[in-house]
Parts: sequence; structure tokens; C-alpha cells
Amino acid sequence: MASAGNMIGAYLGDFAAREIAPPVRDKALMCLLDTLGLAVSARDEPTARAALARSRPLPEGSPDTAGAWISGARLSPSEAAFANGVAAHAHFQDDTDMPSWTHPGSLVPPAVLALAEREGASLETALRGLIAGYSVINWLGRDEVVARRLIARGFRTSPSFGTIAAAAGAAVVLGLDAAQAASAVSIAASTTGGTLEPVRAGADEWRVQNGRAAQGGLIAALLAQAGVQGAPEALDGPRGFLATLAGMDARPDVWESPPDPAIMLEILCKPYATLGDNMPAAMAAQKHFQDGVDPGAIEAIEVTLWKPFTEYPGTNYKGPFERLVQCQASTAFAVATMLTQGDITYEMGNSLRADPAILNLVARTTVIPDDPIGPLDARVVLVMKDGSRRKAVTADVPRELIFLTRDRALSVFDARLAAAGAAPGAGRALGETLFAEGGGDLPASAALAAIRGLWA
Repeated sequence: MASAGNMIGAYLGDFAAREIAPPVRDKALMCLLDTLGLAVSARDEPTARAALARSRPLPEGSPDTAGAWISGARLSPSEAAFANGVAAHAHFQDDTDMPSWTHPGSLVPPAVLALAEREGASLETALRGLIAGYSVINWLGRDEVVARRLIARGFRTSPSFGTIAAAAGAAVVLGLDAAQAASAVSIAASTTGGTLEPVRAGADEWRVQNGRAAQGGLIAALLAQAGVQGAPEALDGPRGFLATLAGMDARPDVWESPPDPAIMLEILCKPYATLGDNMPAAMAAQKHFQDGVDPGAIEAIEVTLWKPFTEYPGTNYKGPFERLVQCQASTAFAVATMLTQGDITYEMGNSLRADPAILNLVARTTVIPDDPIGPLDARVVLVMKDGSRRKAVTADVPRELIFLTRDRALSVFDARLAAAGAAPGAGRALGETLFAEGGGDLPASAALAAIRGLWA
């Protein structure tokens, strides 16, 4: 039986010749625009600025460089992957692959685009790398089997799986053969990890974890290209990734078939700046807001949520809210904020953490764990002061809010660039040219420069 690393290597080694269905390619571009727009939105976030400040800008015109998305500075590709990964993750709103419990947008695109710029590759090549990386991260966490084991042991899945996924995407951009790609994945698997403590504590370094994972995956692919050989069983050997990080003594059955590019269609793009676990409850709460419910008339709130989400570090926290991430992780804060504001933006975790109306509702909120309800469903029942009960469920909100359509992706991208200084409509117009036939032929570096030129 081939090792897991060799299976993934074979999958990646012929990826350039693989036929990609148009809807899968389009979803990859939607996710890329979502990631780039989020990074621009986080251009002033302190951790993102600190990560960028640790990088050394290179003179304009230097060869083999990549751009920092929030400043335009030319950096080495590895430093660009780090800085851009931190920026994309800075608002905790990057896209989500549910089976792996990860945010691939801050893991795969930073590595893929940095190498695409270095190699002079097209946007189409970058999108192939992105699809490869996303499908590998989904495979690593397929059916949550390995993801749940990592979480139970205190490892955060995004950086733990993310280094491997970034290496996979980078391998495709570099055109590595099956043996080289297997080494890239193995090197990444041997050098990955990241704990859940920063999320539990509401600290800052969870942003850094994903930037380091993107950087680590890029370096792993470059080392493999240079002939460095990874351990053949780095993923599933007796002292490999599964055994040491996940505490598993056998390869799971879900790893017996290769990754599937079609999983791109299942990636969620978060409409609100809150933990992905809170997204279904926030969507249901938004329905109450849209129905005109008066927050002051609410006596109690019952939130029924998928049980694993209620067990994730930080979701059950109800204050005191001293740090922004405590607000972003808290289910009660997310629901209360949505009921009073009709939205959850990143800054609300700073500006509204002491808001009396929100804290009043947080204190009145009970979160009820439920296994059968499923990860994409939640129920928010409002017990009103007049004795009546009002119920909303996630299914009341259109699914395109999280799975995206081309039109919604362009609208969100345009709004984020306009908030940064672009002319209204300019981001949409540029995005439409990238979706159009032949748009993928544009060099990735030119596409990134065009986006920055709209708002910088």
C-alpha cells in the first residue's frame, strides 16, 4: 500500500494536465478575491502591520520577488507568504473548509501567489495551485476524522493542516513531479503545528500561525524542488503526523482515496467577522433583525448549535470581554451583536465589547448543544417579555450568503476595495475581466498589481 505522501504526490504530480470543471475554477477565483479583499481590509490591523514590519523590503525591480498585499512592498516570496497569510487571517473572516475545520484562504493563496509571482506564472496556474491546496486540506480533514483528533489534543487544525496544503499548492505552481511533490508534502508534514491556546485566551498569535503555515509550505516546496527528500511516511508513519499530532495508530479509511478538486464548491466564505462556529447562529439571528425584532423586548435567547461548535475553545465565553478575539469567538456575543446591529464587523469587537444593550443580551443567552442539527444549521429562539416566542433557523437565510455566487463575490470584493479608497464599481469591473474568457492568461503579478492600483 502506497504511503499517504506518495498518494498525494501522485495526485499533485499530474495536476497541470487535470481537467478542472468551470464551476470549480470560478469558485477558486471567488475564494481568491475574497482572500485579497480581506487582506486589504486588514491593512491597518496591528498584527498584520507587525508581520509586515518584520519583513525586509527589496529594491523595486529586484528579481524573484513577490508583493505584500497591504503595502505593495517587494519581498522575498517566503516573507510575502508570511505577511500576506497574517493579513488574510487578521480579521478572522477568511474562508472555511468545514470537514477540516480550517481557513484555507490564509494558508494556500499566500504561498501560491508568492510563487506565481516569482515564477512569472499566469493567474490560471495560480488558480490550479489554489484548487490543489484546497482539495488537499479538505482531504487531510475529510469527514472530520483527523480534525477532531487534533482539536481534542489541543492542536489548531488551520496551521497543522495548512503547512501541508500550502506545500501542495506551491508544488503545482512549481510544476513538481510526483516524487518531488511527495517530498514537499512530507517536509511540510514534519514541520507543521499550532496550538489552540491563542484562540482560547483571546490572544493575537493565532493570526501568525496561519502566516507561518503558508510560509512553511512554500519553503517545503522549494526545498523539494532543490532535491531535499522528505520522509516517505511523514504523514502516516509510526512517528509521523498522524501518530504524533493526532494520536492515531492507523491511517483512517477516509484517506484511502485521493483528494477531489470538486470540494472547492463546498468552501464557505464568511460574511461576518466571527468564529466560523458562530456563523449558523449569526445567520439565524440576522433573520430576527431583518424581521424588525426589538432587542429591548427580549427576555431570553436560546441558541441551539451543533454540539462540536459549542465545545470549541472560546465559543462559550460570555465575558468580561477584554480583548477583541474573545468577542469574535463568543457565540453569545455574535448573536447579541447581530440582534442589535444586523451585522458583525471586525471593529465591533473593539467598539461594542462594553455596549450595554449587547452585554444585556449576552447575559440572557443560553447555548444548547445538539448533535443532529448539523454544522450548517442553528436555531435562535427569542423568548419575548410579553411571553411569546419567536424562532429563526439558518435555513431562513439564502445559502449564497456563505457559498457565494459570482455576483455576490464581486459585490463583496468591490465593497472592500471601495472602503480602502477604490472608486465604487472599479473592483467589480476588474473582477469581471478576471472571470471572463482569457482572464486567467493575465500574469498573476499583473492581476495583483491591477488590484492594488485601484485602491492604493
